[in-house]
Amino acid sequence: LLAACTDQPAAETSLVVVFDEATLASLDTNERESITAILAESESEARELLPTLPDTILVTVVVIDRNVDVVGGVTGRADAPESVIVELSSVYPGGVMAAAETALASTAFHEFHHLARGWTIEGNRFGPGIPTAAVNEGLASVFSEEYTGVYFPDAYAYPDEAADWLAEIQTLPLDADYGTWMMNEHPDGRNSIGYRVGRYIVHQASERSGLDVLELSQLEPDEILGLAAPSR
Repeated sequence: LLAACTDQPAAETSLVVVFDEATLASLDTNERESITAILAESESEARELLPTLPDTILVTVVVIDRNVDVVGGVTGRADAPESVIVELSSVYPGGVMAAAETALASTAFHEFHHLARGWTIEGNRFGPGIPTAAVNEGLASVFSEEYTGVYFPDAYAYPDEAADWLAEIQTLPLDADYGTWMMNEHPDGRNSIGYRVGRYIVHQASERSGLDVLELSQLEPDEILGLAAPSR
């Protein structure tokens, strides 16, 4: 792994960017520096908005050959309380750097919100359930959209019947399959149900309460669900 520390002033916070071995071999120095700079700027801007971000953040950059055009060629995950993995697609039109310029900042904002909130794969502070997952993903999506101006409707737009989708996921058992209900294609043909409903939940909760996404991010999922659909 190659670690590239950002030009942060001597302070109590830091960002470390690393590239896995295959990615290191596939990118030249200028490309690695450009990617690191985007992540550094994103972390600096996000930290001003999210005071609960961990003091040190490790971002691992991986180049993939999977098509993730629907989200601008970049995807990611909050792997642990201080760790994010971002994946840039080499098959995105224009290649890895085109993907980075299109969606790396928005992905970083999304994943940094997860770190600030504690919605991580390891060390997750939340309980199970698709409604909880939808709220947390919705908060991160809206946060990223509002503060980067980048939005991918093919991935996140919710339909006119979103209220029915919300009611539907609220009846699911706690162990309902995450892939089916959140990320992947449902057997009935719908896709990314939880991500779409999550964005709807946040918009409804904000509209009904007057709270913005940063204020909503201070609340627990059940509180946000109550604001989004108080009559249910």
